[in-house]
Amino acid sequence: MEYLKKIVEIVKPDVRQNCFVKIDVQNGTFHPFTLEDFHQKAKSIKLHASVPENIRSHFATARNLIVYSWFYYPFNVTAQFIAYTTVEFALRTKFNDRRTNFKNLLKKAIDAGLITDRGFSDRVRKVKHIRENNAVLLPDFHLPEPKLMREYADTLVESIPFLRNQIAHGTNMLHEQGAKHVRICAELINQLFPSTPIN
Repeated sequence: MEYLKKIVEIVKPDVRQNCFVKIDVQNGTFHPFTLEDFHQKAKSIKLHASVPENIRSHFATARNLIVYSWFYYPFNVTAQFIAYTTVEFALRTKFNDRRTNFKNLLKKAIDAGLITDRGFSDRVRKVKHIRENNAVLLPDFHLPEPKLMREYADTLVESIPFLRNQIAHGTNMLHEQGAKHVRICAELINQLFPSTPIN
């Protein structure tokens, strides 16, 4: 059960952070996460300079919540929620549309080719991995090239509004994947306003 942290606990890490470790792939050792790791993760999630300033400012709250989740674990989910609301804000700004629902705005952006699988780093990595595995496992066969079209983007039409609504209307959902969701939202927004990343 959640509770208001005591004043002496405010700057102490949430004890639930002890459940997670990072692995050093060089030597196979495990290390606890630090506040610096959380800050670095949030710092690595960037919106482009061409994203309007009011949207970048709104999104900064999600990035900061990733950092502060070190001290209060549920902020992971709050960061995810804020990132989803920033996606809706960005879509409404892009299309100058205050009436269409969130799901249909996402679909409109995907149908217009503004959002594609190519714009999501996780999807690009997965396709690269498939290519590399195919080359090693089946070097003598010419396999069709994995495509990065809109399969993943289409799933976001259903999942992002659903998850946003689930959190908005109350849920006990807790997870440590806030940064992952915030990154997906950043990559989606960046596709709406393509340019060069800023800090």
